Amino acid sequence: MKKRRGLRRALQPIERDHLEEMSTGALLARLKRLRWCEENRECSDLSEEEVAAAANLILFKADPAWRSAYADVREVLATREHVQIKP
Repeated sequence: MKKRRGLRRALQPIERDHLEEMSTGALLARLKRLRWCEENRECSDLSEEEVAAAANLILFKADPAWRSAYADVREVLATREHVQIKP
């Protein structure tokens, strides 16, 4: 999987129920994509217009939506008996 740049790095929020239906591989890919998000707006090279266009998407780790999405993926993965996740 290539590391995306700009707005292509943004992720859609996904409900917990849908995460539980996803395969382990898809969950691991989402976890990886969440880790690729930029730390905060100040570290980003995105313009104000680009950030505004992605208002309903997850772009930055400083966003509470990122923390929630990351925690949800980790909790679902923790229920999979063949996957161990380091903190």
